[in-house]
Amino acid sequence: QEKFSLQFEVVDRENTQKLRKEVGIDANPWRVHDRVIASYHYLKQPDILELFMSASRMPEGSSRLPWDLIIVDECHNSMPSAFGEDSDLCRSIRDILPLCEHRLFLSATPHNGRTRSFTGLLEMLDPVRFTQSSELTPSAKERVKQVMVRRLKRRINELYKVPRFCRRLPPSAVNLNLGKHEENLFQVFERFRKAI
Repeated sequence: QEKFSLQFEVVDRENTQKLRKEVGIDANPWRVHDRVIASYHYLKQPDILELFMSASRMPEGSSRLPWDLIIVDECHNSMPSAFGEDSDLCRSIRDILPLCEHRLFLSATPHNGRTRSFTGLLEMLDPVRFTQSSELTPSAKERVKQVMVRRLKRRINELYKVPRFCRRLPPSAVNLNLGKHEENLFQVFERFRKAI
């Protein structure tokens, strides 16, 4: 079976400086490279975001968006705020998303438990299906099933002969053999703890 791989260019300050030495001082990495990987913390900087936006302009009347796909890893970091103003990171991701035809959000971290934040993230992912709200209606819950894939470590382990993730064991007590000095220190600490 033939393997297929895509090459990506890392866009950061160091690589942009290298590119400008090679191509010219006005080189915009977002125009030069078709497939890029960039930190969203790098991209949210005003000068960098401005370069990205200028490279993302399409001819008037174009039916295509400038970027085919955006993958936001650790997307929980860009989650909208449940109360008050959204973070700079959230706002910059929101500015970029309309320039991308397809969106893929990845996270292994549970959301913060705030429905308004979760539905806001869903709206960023798919503004046609979702609207930021303080309530997740039954119909919205059904739509979540259409866009979300959840993989548990135990389910992934079931697919392989050699597990990819370790199995968590229940906690067990560890017997400690304290020496005389350690025992004395422990007793002094216990007296101190009870005294305060």
